[in-house]
Amino acid sequence: MSACINAMRVLTDPADTGAVTIALPQDVEGEAYDYPEYFFQKRVHRIDRRPATKDMVENAVKIMMRKKKPIMIFGGGVKYSEATETFKAFAEKYNIPFGETQAGRGGIVWNHPLNLGGIGVTGGLAANLIAKDADLVIGVGTRYTDFTTASKWLYQNSDVEYLNINVSEFHAYKMDAVQVVADAKAALTAIDAALAKTGWKSAYIGEIKEAKAVYDAEIDRVYQVEYTGAGFVPEIDDSLNREEVFAEFQKITGSCLTQSRALGVLNECLLDRDIIVGASGSLPGDLQRAWRVKGENTYHMEYGFSCMGYEVNAALGVKLAEPKREVYSFLGDGSYMMLHSELPTSIQEHTKINVVLFDNMTFGCINNLQIGHGQGSFGTEFRFRNPQTGKLDGGFVPIDFAMNAASYGCKTYTVKTVEELKLAIADSKKQTVSTLIDIKVLPKTMIHEYESWWRVGVAEISKNKKIQAVYDNVVVPHLKEARKY
Repeated sequence: MSACINAMRVLTDPADTGAVTIALPQDVEGEAYDYPEYFFQKRVHRIDRRPATKDMVENAVKIMMRKKKPIMIFGGGVKYSEATETFKAFAEKYNIPFGETQAGRGGIVWNHPLNLGGIGVTGGLAANLIAKDADLVIGVGTRYTDFTTASKWLYQNSDVEYLNINVSEFHAYKMDAVQVVADAKAALTAIDAALAKTGWKSAYIGEIKEAKAVYDAEIDRVYQVEYTGAGFVPEIDDSLNREEVFAEFQKITGSCLTQSRALGVLNECLLDRDIIVGASGSLPGDLQRAWRVKGENTYHMEYGFSCMGYEVNAALGVKLAEPKREVYSFLGDGSYMMLHSELPTSIQEHTKINVVLFDNMTFGCINNLQIGHGQGSFGTEFRFRNPQTGKLDGGFVPIDFAMNAASYGCKTYTVKTVEELKLAIADSKKQTVSTLIDIKVLPKTMIHEYESWWRVGVAEISKNKKIQAVYDNVVVPHLKEARKY
């Protein structure tokens, strides 16, 4: 009984909330028990807005008064606090641009003049360019993960300081920041009231508009990238048998569609109210870098742990919560094979979801990390065992994912061209059962990183010359520039 009551305490705590498990041994489950009536009495669990103290507000105003070029970070905590409008009004009032974390993304639409898009390792060009020169980083409801800070390397201004607004004391103290341990909405409101008396505004003139223009042009470019035949250089060029891999892929699938082009078509064809869901592989990076969020709260991304297989299951949960809206789950071939069991559940429950599968016959994200850090491909391409070498370096293993989903009762499509993708999207909207769009996309045609770095474990001393070169020429220079605490 104590555990049940404490479980609700944890679940309703905005700072210390987490997963809760009530474990009952099987023998206990079978026993009768005379519960006291007071255990079943009504209990109200209030989630109060923790206010910022006077000293916290004063400290926040003081640090802002010293700075000229701040950047704000829109974290997931802004959404949880229902503080989106407060955040937006604050940014507009003081002319502060902002970048979005994966959890925060989608709270404000992409074309807001101060919205620079995703920030960090999987961030876009605008946010990361402005972040490098910012002299103050105002994190609102963010955990400052290594992705958001680019392994503490992103913020390069020698005078940069940090102001953290977070209901969690643990996260507020990160980056040795000035801490405002409070509810996001309550804190922003209090800081605004005090800051407004000073007449302070940021010193940006045309930098924000210029960064957004460069960023928008880059998104337009990657959305139009098409395979041009021999000599085609993909966005991620590892130069390892590139032409042979492309030729083999085309021979098996009949497709030369690029991943970024497919994303552009989807972004164009999906409605402003349609919800996208993602979690793992290269797609969260592509989506945070380049997906234009046209409607508020239409971007659902789990990227705390890059949970492969979360995508299909989460899409069903989102659909149950938003039954009148179309829900699209974006995932790769590896994630689909990892876990797609809620597709038949969606058929059982007469609850339609749309699965958009990007099949490049590769665990592309990990493959890129392996090759980019000097290791070479190791088990990340879906290939047959080669009897001559004893390794998984034979031919690609072809899989008909559409046939798999059709066996569950889904309406399916196999896509190899832009025209086929547009037709599939249009037809999927007419269906009443779950759909799967199996898009065959060329390997290495996802969207590459912008002005960022992620510290991946690389051996400091290696007999492999490629790995040693990566450590000496990439890791060491970045570590020298990264914040040490």
